[in-house]
Amino acid sequence: MRTKRAFLLCLVVTAGVTGLCADEGKGRTICFAKGQWQASEWTPVRLIEHESTATLAQKADSVGTGAFTKEERKKRLDNVLLMTDSKATEGEFTVTFRIGKEPGTAPGFFLCPVVKEGVLQKAISIFVADYTMAIWLAEADPASGKTQYTHLVRTATYQDPSVKHVFRCRYSKKRKSVAVRLDENDVLVLRFPDLEMNSLIGIWGCHGTCDFYDITIQEGGTLPWKGTPPEQKP
Repeated sequence: MRTKRAFLLCLVVTAGVTGLCADEGKGRTICFAKGQWQASEWTPVRLIEHESTATLAQKADSVGTGAFTKEERKKRLDNVLLMTDSKATEGEFTVTFRIGKEPGTAPGFFLCPVVKEGVLQKAISIFVADYTMAIWLAEADPASGKTQYTHLVRTATYQDPSVKHVFRCRYSKKRKSVAVRLDENDVLVLRFPDLEMNSLIGIWGCHGTCDFYDITIQEGGTLPWKGTPPEQKP
């Protein structure tokens, strides 16, 4: 199959044991180091243009992707998704990750996906490159056989590919809203009045080498929905 070579870089992760990077007292932190997480709790998902499903490769201290060839990128075979159920429709997740140095590399995250027979039909997707963080609505188009991306918002900020970054996302079915924050940057809040939000979340390797080290999942959340005055000192 023509996709076989593309996915040799993304080996199926073997099941390990559940492991915690640290007990933070809020939610649960899953460490993606080899042998420290339960792969069976995660589901590989493919895009409509993919002929087969692959998952992120297991590395010593993370999961992720390797570099893709120009041909793989041209055919849009440079996307690998892994999904889990947070068990909460009012929740928050935090991911420690690293951006690869290949031009255009954009590790990503997705939430509230609609998946049919292993194929992503729709999802809120957020990608982080060295030059931006961009939020899109990804939707499978059966007519073209491709995933269509509706651009919603992006930031004009630089992220150093040589260091780890922290992405946080709070989501609320009741509010039909999502709040996201990258490192210590400002919080972005978006509302999705026509989207049926669910408890599914995931990580997404895109365009180049991506590394995901750990994820903390919790009910509720701490990212603010609105700005508040600073606390006054007594």
